[in-house]
Amino acid sequence: MLNFDIFKQKSPKQRFLLILGLVMFVLYVAMGLAFIFWAPLASRFNFIPAWGRIAIGIFLIFYAFIRLLSLGRRD
Repeated sequence: MLNFDIFKQKSPKQRFLLILGLVMFVLYVAMGLAFIFWAPLASRFNFIPAWGRIAIGIFLIFYAFIRLLSLGRRD
């Protein structure tokens, strides 16, 4: 199950780091999806083959979820 203890009352520093972590998660997922689906980005990085762009996108999304999980485990 999901652990909702990360949303308990925190100090301002911890709250800021939580929000920053969530913003970085959204940023990494958006970058991964852009690498996979956005055509203008594909034309700019035309030296990377299509399978390479998809691999980079999947890696970024996977990395975002790992960071999100580690954010939930911190005290």
